[in-house]
Amino acid sequence: MKHLTYEERIKIQFCLSEGRSITDIAKLLGKDRRTIVREIQNRRVKIRGVSPSNVCKHRYDCNIPDYCSVDCDKPRRCLYCEKCNFNCDMFEEDMCPTLLKAPYVCNACTHRCSLQQRVYNAKAAHTEYLNTLAESRSGICISDEDLEFLRTKVVPLIKQGLSVSTICEYYKDIMPICDKTLYSYINSGVLDVNNLDLRLKVRRHYRKKSGPVLRVDKDCHRNRSYNDYLAYREDFPDINVCQMDSLIGRAGGKAILTLYFTNCGIQLYFIRDRNTAASVTQVFNGLRKTLGDDFTKLFQVILTDRGSEFTDPLKIEANPETGEIECKVFYCDPMNASQKAGCERNHEFFRYLAPKGKSFDSFTQSDMIRAGNHINSYPRKRWNWQAPVDVFKSIYGEEITKKLGLEKVPLININLREDLLK
Repeated sequence: MKHLTYEERIKIQFCLSEGRSITDIAKLLGKDRRTIVREIQNRRVKIRGVSPSNVCKHRYDCNIPDYCSVDCDKPRRCLYCEKCNFNCDMFEEDMCPTLLKAPYVCNACTHRCSLQQRVYNAKAAHTEYLNTLAESRSGICISDEDLEFLRTKVVPLIKQGLSVSTICEYYKDIMPICDKTLYSYINSGVLDVNNLDLRLKVRRHYRKKSGPVLRVDKDCHRNRSYNDYLAYREDFPDINVCQMDSLIGRAGGKAILTLYFTNCGIQLYFIRDRNTAASVTQVFNGLRKTLGDDFTKLFQVILTDRGSEFTDPLKIEANPETGEIECKVFYCDPMNASQKAGCERNHEFFRYLAPKGKSFDSFTQSDMIRAGNHINSYPRKRWNWQAPVDVFKSIYGEEITKKLGLEKVPLININLREDLLK
């Protein structure tokens, strides 16, 4: 792939913050050095210095007293006067000389500088890239001469009742576009004809699709397989593991994201309007806001299956504000749910409340918290007949427990029947 990905831009930002050279970054990403230089220079953003002051390049030897303002309250002290930046006709902005050479940004700079600074931010750079890509693919890509050919030669034949395929075959040696592009131009109103002039297209009825087409980007599984997970656990045996899965109700309706923590047996439930990757990202963004700095205590390694809703692992791993990677996502082998057996077995408790085939459309997040509290308050033999919520509290403390809305339900009040969610 020629274009830089969001993950690669995050690596660039991280390396710049670590003070690594352009050459090192290029070797790490397997890109040409000039590609990294262009990316940084074109995508860097301007931020203000640590304190407002004069940033004119003449501030040290300025000999124009009272030029910028007749009521100047700092006569002959232009070095400290911010008014010069806006009022003086002789103003020329100074730039830090380090920005004129590699790495061209201030990400790793520790000086308290009052000059305008340039930093590379992966999220801002990728957003700008996507906007540029969208603009480049919008509109029509055809010369004025070719457009005139379509209007004078092709449009009259369409109005005479000839089909697009027949016209393209007749003008095949000089036709500037293919038949599919011609259909696109007609549909978008570029030419002086519309779909009513196409006989067969008017006769075709719209066929309603049974549901959204789910396309799984298999490239997301690279370096995230179950073998990679096992190797990572060997390097970090004490790291916290969270198993992630989805519960499906009515096809096309609401779905539930489940998060099971293997070190305490607790399982969290989050209702989602659709079973999509965007809805999973939304859940994790909400958890980051709720937990704050405690997010990384809970989520260090996430193991999930290869469902289409989990095909955007970087949005789960990276903090959307800083672009920093805060956890690792790995995938089970295909058709091997037993590799996250704890999460699968714990689903049995939720199915007591909502059997398979039952729609989740009437459920709210309050229902999920209530269901989770009843399930997580149920004592388990595996935990020496302790409730998972008690084990969780003993590991992470009272504050995180409250942030997640976890409360222990007395044993005599636990309800694992369908009427709990009615």
